[in-house]
Amino acid sequence: MNEEETITPDLDLPSRHFEDDGILKDISKIKMPKDQAREEWKKYVEVLKKRKENYLKVMKQAMYHMKNGKELIDIYKIMKDAGLNENNQPRLAIARADFKEVFFEKRDEGSGRFGKSEWNSQVEWNKDMVDLPQNTFEHHWKRIGEERWNIENKLIKTKVPIVPVEILPDGKLSNYYILWETNEWEELPETKDPILLKRISENLFAILGSWDLTELEQSIIGGR
Repeated sequence: MNEEETITPDLDLPSRHFEDDGILKDISKIKMPKDQAREEWKKYVEVLKKRKENYLKVMKQAMYHMKNGKELIDIYKIMKDAGLNENNQPRLAIARADFKEVFFEKRDEGSGRFGKSEWNSQVEWNKDMVDLPQNTFEHHWKRIGEERWNIENKLIKTKVPIVPVEILPDGKLSNYYILWETNEWEELPETKDPILLKRISENLFAILGSWDLTELEQSIIGGR
């Protein structure tokens, strides 16, 4: 992932909420005062004139967003904290903002992958996917028979929320992600608290805005 794909202008996007009882309202966020982040960002700008290590680029991008007043999230931690629903499915989903639906592939040892394809296992990781490491979920997926690889209901999917006009960022939606609470897979997303994100690294995202879906938007999603 190159720097141009991850850095975004200082978007001052509004939030739109009708209720505030979703699990995303209490997610763990990474914060820093803008002045402090600005000074840190300058340090990484200077050091990257002489060095090329990727972690330095990630730190620079993180400080860029925080100096512009954005909060960050670690998707690994967010998913682990949220856990699974009563059907042993992730309580949260994440997808590129231009996707109509997203698949979640259950993988070994409580890990998984969010992606566009039904054949996630056959595709090498790319920037459109979100991989979760082993033990993200304490529950290790139920198996069919004795085969270790044969996971029950291995592939599930859900519809992706649409972004309302007052939250729309500049540029292509494919440059952004949406994180939301999904009550039941194979169904429409919950009406509570989707969050628009900008990706910084495999697990780090900047929060750009959040909203609740209206009844009309729910109907549009159902027909996509």
